[in-house]
Amino acid sequence: MHRPVVPLMAAAFAVAQAAAQQPSGMWAVAKPVVDRWDAAYREAGRTIVARDQMLAEIRKLLEQHSSDIWAYEAAALGYNHPDRSAEALDVLRAYLHRFPDDSSLDGRVLSFFGNWGTARDLESLPERWHGSVDYWRWLLGAYAREKASPDLLERAGNEFLKRIPRVNDPGGNERYPVADLWLANGVDPLAADRVAREAVAISEVGDCPAVTYTDERQRRIRNRLLIRNINRSALGWSLYQQGKYPEALAELQHAARIAEQDSLPTRAVYYRMGQTLEKLNRPQEALTACCKELAWGDYEKPTKSAVAVVYRQLLGSPDGQESVERTQVNELAAQRAERDSDLVSEVDEDLGRVDLLDESGAPLDLKRYRGRIVAIDFWATWCGICRPMMQQTGELQHRFGDRVAVVAPALDPEETHAQAVEFLKKMNYGFMLASTTSGAATLNCRLFPHGCCGRLRFMEFGHSIESAALFEKKLAALAAAGSPR
Repeated sequence: MHRPVVPLMAAAFAVAQAAAQQPSGMWAVAKPVVDRWDAAYREAGRTIVARDQMLAEIRKLLEQHSSDIWAYEAAALGYNHPDRSAEALDVLRAYLHRFPDDSSLDGRVLSFFGNWGTARDLESLPERWHGSVDYWRWLLGAYAREKASPDLLERAGNEFLKRIPRVNDPGGNERYPVADLWLANGVDPLAADRVAREAVAISEVGDCPAVTYTDERQRRIRNRLLIRNINRSALGWSLYQQGKYPEALAELQHAARIAEQDSLPTRAVYYRMGQTLEKLNRPQEALTACCKELAWGDYEKPTKSAVAVVYRQLLGSPDGQESVERTQVNELAAQRAERDSDLVSEVDEDLGRVDLLDESGAPLDLKRYRGRIVAIDFWATWCGICRPMMQQTGELQHRFGDRVAVVAPALDPEETHAQAVEFLKKMNYGFMLASTTSGAATLNCRLFPHGCCGRLRFMEFGHSIESAALFEKKLAALAAAGSPR
């Protein structure tokens, strides 16, 4: 039997009306309404009946408060909870039509239009948005989704990068994705060449994060964060698309050397090398490169097709391909796992010396998590490799449920801290955002380890497929043995 959903309107409006005359606090006004909708929906088991009642209340809210800006924000977020993004977008379009000069919901509009809207939605926004780097980031992504013309993609990419000075892109991590996106969507490879060269110059000789390291492992960690091989890969691929195969191979081989030296993610480096070697009529080397991509990378589908092509070139038949491929890939995966084993360190030390601050700047007492495993994920908005690491952490938190809590200290400087707050909010990971001045050094790593509360049991430095799998295995064993006390 379904539990009834208690009407929310009257209770929510008491709070909302009290602050309805405060344009600067629209979210504070809308939040109680949205929280009540969401709580009732969850408590009712997210049934169709509960969903339909919530949707009816959202429509009623807009009818009764069509002149109140906070109601549009509440309605958009309310629609978003049951994944009704089309209705949420319609609400924000109506808000823009009715209040074209109001800027109190600019951030909400940009986030919703960027995630679920169209390029036309973004193009229709007033000019006050056009100075924002996020506006051009979202527009570039929308153009890519909609397969817009190369001219539009190039313009949006240039406008985006124009607003990101070198000092705010210490690893070239904002530039190489633009080059890759252009190369995948028909933009002039000379334009991608220029941007990829900028990324290489920044990451290898330009403005890099102020990071110190004392041993070979720390050097490997630093290079992982700068992911220099990915910048070289984008440059090599732009040369490939210009038909400059020898020059392309030189860059891709350079990228591969960095990747193998520092156990970096490959991001299609070996696939691209295999394609280039095939153009140079070197099929045996092309096959080896593609097997490395299958063993160490994540570009599986096109790489398997490339393996089939070069295997037939070598032997004139597909017979035996699967066996040869499996043998090479397994051997290579074992090599990488052995090399990466030092990037997940088992330790046993007191974590009490870690000084973390919560979002308000007050000391964060990790004892509040007593009885649970705590993953501490150090990250920064400028760190390209942090995003896949945080995604993995989010998946682990979902898998282990209440047994695992995640604290995410951002190592961003003060000027980009707001970006860190917005990123975690947008990704909806459920991590506690923290900050630190000395915690990373206390953990014997100035960069991005993971740990657990009570006593520090193990840490992962950097990220690869192999080290992530090993980290998850150790976490599962710790959870099975019982939470630390």
